[in-house]
Amino acid sequence: MGRKELLVLMVGASTINYIGRTAMAVAGPDIAKQYQFSEAELGQIFSAFWLGYGLMMWPSGWVADRFGAGKVLGICGLVTALLLAGNAAMSLLAGFLLLRLLFGVASAVLYPACGNLTMLAFPSEKMAGVQGLVVGGSNFGAALAPFFVVWVSKWGGWRGAFLAVAALTLVFFAIWLARVRMDTPGAEKKAEFLRLRKPLVLLALQGFCIGYFYSFGDTWSFYYFREVRHFSEEQSALFSTLLQVAGGIMMPLGGWISDVIAPRFGRIRPALLALAVSGVLLAASTSTQAPTAVLAFITAAYSLVVACEGVYSWALLTRSADAPAAGFGFANGVGSGAQFLAPLALPWIAGRWGWDAAVYSAAFACFLGAVLWRWAGAD
Repeated sequence: MGRKELLVLMVGASTINYIGRTAMAVAGPDIAKQYQFSEAELGQIFSAFWLGYGLMMWPSGWVADRFGAGKVLGICGLVTALLLAGNAAMSLLAGFLLLRLLFGVASAVLYPACGNLTMLAFPSEKMAGVQGLVVGGSNFGAALAPFFVVWVSKWGGWRGAFLAVAALTLVFFAIWLARVRMDTPGAEKKAEFLRLRKPLVLLALQGFCIGYFYSFGDTWSFYYFREVRHFSEEQSALFSTLLQVAGGIMMPLGGWISDVIAPRFGRIRPALLALAVSGVLLAASTSTQAPTAVLAFITAAYSLVVACEGVYSWALLTRSADAPAAGFGFANGVGSGAQFLAPLALPWIAGRWGWDAAVYSAAFACFLGAVLWRWAGAD
């Protein structure tokens, strides 16, 4: 198959998977009301995905290398379709927790597999751009999900929405398996031992801080707009969608801008400034009740953080050159740990000190991330 088709399918896989991930964030409030789940219990459902995802990210990459990235990703994609459909038949908290945990396990292979295929199919000078587009598909999937789930729920309820997302996932990955035949050659390569040097550990902790912020933007934004700020369902869906569209644009754009300005300004210092400003903007969003202003502040904060993703990837590569894949796996696993803990921490903070305090905690995470990044070393 051609490179362009492979790129389209990888972006599609990222988009489809994120529609499945975000479906629970959109349907979650209705599920919680129907079965009288508390905010903390809903947070547990959100977190279950990240537990399975974070624990399996590194092992799933090894499985993709060993048995073929295209085949493993296609099979896991079909499994995610079945797990999504299972939500439509569920009514118990334990059942939702188990399904989300397994969905995280099955989804963990997505980006390691796409990275494997990118290395096989594309020249090195184009890999960064390709990966930016692939990861950017996550934002477009998260942007499409609120409207898709809300639209289907109008006639089929939240159960019908899960079945629709499952059917979409099933069809896509059936096409994937039929088209993507490019697997890793069978020759085994001895993996380098990952040396956990101080800069890499600090970068991983910085990823933890940003993962905490992402949990607010990706997982809780629809709930926050609708249930906390009391915007309409359609308005909340629109705001959540615009947030993700901005992220999808800024992720590849931020990497390109970094490449352009790096010779004059470096990479780390502009990224540090972006993180600090994002914290200020997120905190400022609590000071207004106007929907447009709230959206503007939060979207600007989210866009600035997402724009740093390319620089973060560059920093990981340069500081774990002896084992770059292992460095990515280690740091992203730590970041996923934050996205497991944050859905539990945010409602806990909100229940004791209010949702403004929960938003401030996400803003503080941005500031702390900037400090940790600075300690990790300059350009």
